[in-house]
Amino acid sequence: MPLNRTKKDKGFLFSLLGFGIITAVWWLLAATTFKQNGVIPSPPETLKLIGREMRKDTFFKAVSRTLVQAFVSFVISFGAAAILALAAHYKKFIGNIINPFIVLFRAMPTMALVLILLLTVGSNLLPAVVAFLVVFPLCYENMRAAISEVDQNLVRMARIFKVPRARQLTGIYLPAMLPYVFSSLIAGFGLNIKVVISAEVMGLPSMSIGYLMLAAKQSFDFGLTFAWLVIAVLLSLLCETILRIVKRLCMPYRYPDWKIVKTGFNKIFKKRSNIPVSEGSAPNDCI
Repeated sequence: MPLNRTKKDKGFLFSLLGFGIITAVWWLLAATTFKQNGVIPSPPETLKLIGREMRKDTFFKAVSRTLVQAFVSFVISFGAAAILALAAHYKKFIGNIINPFIVLFRAMPTMALVLILLLTVGSNLLPAVVAFLVVFPLCYENMRAAISEVDQNLVRMARIFKVPRARQLTGIYLPAMLPYVFSSLIAGFGLNIKVVISAEVMGLPSMSIGYLMLAAKQSFDFGLTFAWLVIAVLLSLLCETILRIVKRLCMPYRYPDWKIVKTGFNKIFKKRSNIPVSEGSAPNDCI
């Protein structure tokens, strides 16, 4: 058995062990607290509560609103971070101007930021604005690191030999930057969802995960509050998993198993595109 395969199997087993420990601790806490005050329900009880909420019309409205807030704020944060990091790389004075803001945003307590912005931007825009201010420093620093990883000697050599810019982008810039870009995407978006939900709890925008979580707490339904916490965790894990899959597909040179999958898909689509059309028959698109 190849050495890499053995390491992957061991890694999977240890991950499975960690998941088992989390589940065992969950069962233990549920057995000691849920019967007394109903704070932490057991996994089956939590699944029942989630299923009950999913049958309500408010569930998908709340989840979609929170995800839209998180997606919009993260796109703005990441886009602004990428542009400013690129500008700071080529113009040092721009980086010197931005650095104090990065230090300020990183040092500012999130709850204090929520309370201040609640009085200025209102509850509807609060989650997106707070998420931008919290996530932007992380994305900016990761993008600065990504740009600095590009080998300038290769860039100068490509310019000397007049390599097309598109070839420079795919052959020099992207291989060096993509690991940092995806690290920023994965870490930043997970943090972004948590900040958005926290701001929703404080700002109470109508029909969101944070709003329903606080409503359950105010009605002393602590089991439902915990169920919404699990829903938020599952949403964050789902988004992170999607980004990790995209990362592996975009960097097959680092993940050989995914390179095989991508090659297989390419062969399938190539065979379908080369299917001959018999005479007297028309393609489906022409019918």
